[in-house]
Amino acid sequence: MIAKSTRDKPPKKSIPWVRCILLAALPVAGVTDLYLHHKTLVPLLVIVSASLLAYYFYWTDKRRAQRNEWRVPEASLHLCALVGGWPGAFVAQQQFRHKTKKISFLSVFWLIVLSHQVLWFDWLFMDGKWLVSLFS
Repeated sequence: MIAKSTRDKPPKKSIPWVRCILLAALPVAGVTDLYLHHKTLVPLLVIVSASLLAYYFYWTDKRRAQRNEWRVPEASLHLCALVGGWPGAFVAQQQFRHKTKKISFLSVFWLIVLSHQVLWFDWLFMDGKWLVSLFS
């Protein structure tokens, strides 16, 4: 039996935890603020649930892609990220090396992440007034 060299194996990609933690800072501060001032855990439950669902969808889609089976629609992946599951989607993308090269997909994904950052920044530092003024 011939041993495979390490050059034959694709490099194992680690999850960029620092980037993930930095991106999660505003949402964590926002849900903490909501709990402290309004005694609600609903946003936290939505983010955690949507993240778990997004992670599951990415895992399922990766498995289906490898088996040449029917895939999870990209719209479903984006919807999970949009409702708050972008942290789970981000971790799954990195862990499974899935949907990390397709520019059209990543553009929408990062727009979703940016929109969440803007929402939480507005909530924490501008009392939600900027977004309210946009839609008034």
